[in-house]
Amino acid sequence: MAKEFKTIGQLVELLESRNVRTDEDTANILRRESYYAVVNGYKGPFLDRDAMQSSDDDVYKDGTTFRQIYDLFLFDRDLRAAVFPYLIRAETILKNAVVYAFCDHYREHEAYLDRSNYVSAKDMLVPASFDGNKSKEHRTNLNRLMRRLNDKLDPDKGKLRPFVKHYLDSYGSVPLWVLQNDLTFGNIAHFYQLQKRGVQNEACRIVRQVAGHGARIGARELLRVFNVLVDFRNICAHDDRLYCAVIDSAHFDEMLNLVHRVLTTNESAKLQRLIIMLAERYAGRVDPRAMNALYTNDEDIPDEFR
Repeated sequence: MAKEFKTIGQLVELLESRNVRTDEDTANILRRESYYAVVNGYKGPFLDRDAMQSSDDDVYKDGTTFRQIYDLFLFDRDLRAAVFPYLIRAETILKNAVVYAFCDHYREHEAYLDRSNYVSAKDMLVPASFDGNKSKEHRTNLNRLMRRLNDKLDPDKGKLRPFVKHYLDSYGSVPLWVLQNDLTFGNIAHFYQLQKRGVQNEACRIVRQVAGHGARIGARELLRVFNVLVDFRNICAHDDRLYCAVIDSAHFDEMLNLVHRVLTTNESAKLQRLIIMLAERYAGRVDPRAMNALYTNDEDIPDEFR
């Protein structure tokens, strides 16, 4: 049965009935942020799981306040704001590296539309944990990518971006280094996976060169960088929960390590300082286990803090 609309006053009463202590700011916060975003998004660590075994509704641990839930919400928002610019920076570096490597190998403007320039199913790079049908995966991914690339150039599939239309009108074709501005991080991740090893190795070399700290990175490791960072970037872009996110078994700490592989030492240091400052700002306001979940995969940390 669908839940009925509740007024702000009713939502405050609902929290009180579930063992959450509210205050004079609760109503205004709910008007500004919405009940669903704050409470439904960040209630996990505060729920009394044992009491809920005999209840149809949420029951919160004794002593829980709305301010505690809201502080966790604010911490996660500030964490996204701190990390997002650096994920965008990593995205730019990775996209440029792959596109440059491809265009350096294939000089024709429309080489990226030629299926023969992509890897065979047998040689396609897959994650170490992959146990599916490689031929099917290759066929699905390549068909999807080629359809996406061609759609970006087809005026009948939607409005062409101005720079794409300009190149089509002026030169009759659009090189990949131009089209990349209309391709998402996810598009380029699939593009990278479908490249032949020479292009992938060249992309790895460029990433290492841009980072400038000498750490080697292999083709399969760069694939994991793509797979993890694409989803973490989207979490930040869409205001989803970051502090406890798990992408392909990667927690925040691994995501951070992968970002550091791409960024310069200076950029990495700035990001690390921002996170430390954020942790200091919320010390005493957010349960330490929530912050610990940023830096450990320890199985002793409760699921609600992951």
